[in-house]
Amino acid sequence: MIKNFARLFVLALALINGAGAGADSLFIPVKGNVCVNVTSDRTRAAIRYQAYDKAALMAVKSSEEISRLAQNSDEHNYTLLAYKLVDKALQDVTVTTIRDDNKKICLEISGRLDKAKADAILREKQNTIDTETVKNIADKVNATLPKSIYETDETIPLLYIEDLKYYNGKTSSSYTAKLAEKLAFEPRVLVTENKELADYILIPRLLLSKIEPLNQDNSRYSMSVVVEVRKNNGELVDSEQQNRYILINKKQDAQQTAHKLLQKLLEDALNNMSGKLNRLLKY
Repeated sequence: MIKNFARLFVLALALINGAGAGADSLFIPVKGNVCVNVTSDRTRAAIRYQAYDKAALMAVKSSEEISRLAQNSDEHNYTLLAYKLVDKALQDVTVTTIRDDNKKICLEISGRLDKAKADAILREKQNTIDTETVKNIADKVNATLPKSIYETDETIPLLYIEDLKYYNGKTSSSYTAKLAEKLAFEPRVLVTENKELADYILIPRLLLSKIEPLNQDNSRYSMSVVVEVRKNNGELVDSEQQNRYILINKKQDAQQTAHKLLQKLLEDALNNMSGKLNRLLKY
């Protein structure tokens, strides 16, 4: 009877291990870590969120299996693919704080990718960049721009875009990419992701966001934003303020309306500063 029990015990272990192996085959384990510098102009919560976002991206990008499956992607498209995987396939995430002091916040992210979801994303047609086409476009643009822009100035100033600052002290990076995209059309402005290298800092701020009920169905939504350009020493170079109010009814999604209005006001502010930037951003 003891021998029979031993056989059953071994068989049970084999079945358990087999089931575990089957479950593991449905997922791709990933792990990554990153450090973000602590700065006085950003809340620790915002810095920690940035660290989490970068660590999750690093975890996916450093996966040997994902790298192998996406071996034909260039660096740009591989990063876009990794963002999609983080957003749609990453689960069971564990966050470990490696360092948290006055200089840096370092996080380690471990989790696993749902293989079925990852395979579906990998099968999607990814947007690719034709480097030859980009080069031809750049050559045409350079040919039409005044030569003085490039030949009379030894240096084109670097501009850093800060995260949007809310009136309650919180920050958001949701609008940074859009602002950078618009500034890409300024011929004498180069956007940098390294604040320490920047000659100028662009600071977008939300000054007011207020809903006032008018009647049972409608409300007045007021918003005010300002975009400042400062030298790296903090000296104000220029600012542009935009104020709007719109009427919304109770059927509208207030959060979505706020997002669209905020994005429009920031873009309008940059449009009004366009051209002036080319004159203002000089040493």
